[in-house]
Amino acid sequence: MRSFLAATAVTALLPFSATVASAITLDQLVAGSTLTQGDVTFSGFKFDDRFGTDTTGGLPDRTDAAFPGDRSVDASEIGITTSSTSSTVSLTATIDPAISIAGEGSPTLARIYDFFFDFTVTVAGTSVRTLDSVALGDGDLFATGNGVSEIIFDIAGISGRNDLEIFEAPGLGFSQSSDTTTLASVKSLDFLGQIEGDTRDGDTAGISTFTITFDLGGVAPPPPHVIPVPAGLPLLLTGLVGLGLARRARRG
Repeated sequence: MRSFLAATAVTALLPFSATVASAITLDQLVAGSTLTQGDVTFSGFKFDDRFGTDTTGGLPDRTDAAFPGDRSVDASEIGITTSSTSSTVSLTATIDPAISIAGEGSPTLARIYDFFFDFTVTVAGTSVRTLDSVALGDGDLFATGNGVSEIIFDIAGISGRNDLEIFEAPGLGFSQSSDTTTLASVKSLDFLGQIEGDTRDGDTAGISTFTITFDLGGVAPPPPHVIPVPAGLPLLLTGLVGLGLARRARRG
């Protein structure tokens, strides 16, 4: 009885916190799996390593002849994780092993990576939440010399500026670690992504992770039901301990 009450008290005191869904690899999502975080669903995933084989059969004009210095990328190397707070939902992509290329042997283009990554984000039809803005950031990109590493997501179906971009291009004096676009309270959007990098002799470039975060409008669903701690619970626990001691005294 005391164990049950103590467990109840601990459960009641647990705070509401961010939630994280289980990770899944991009090849599983391309095969038709979806990810749901709260009342937001990520679906319709497509992937193509530009200089490899089109693994989706549905990305026109996104294949090319193999380049000798290409660092090929497979969808099974990309882990996808979702997470959320009361006002945001995020999708994080982690490439393992991380991409790292280094130019060598010539001042001309020597090494490259270039792949496409598309998905659809949708708020459940019964939900009052909306997609109000989106940010691309928390990316681990690097480049040296004239190397370039960048991530670009075009957003279909919105007017005005419709892209997100982060990049490292030290040779040009440019760097951008985050980017944000307003979405005007929509329910569903398609994201078309291209992740690429190139190097020349003596330069490096690479990437290991990036995150897309959506700000949600509307009223958040209520947190899980929390059982309040009764005001008299400490006295009740003290009384139970006293009863146990009294019984032991009588038995003695």
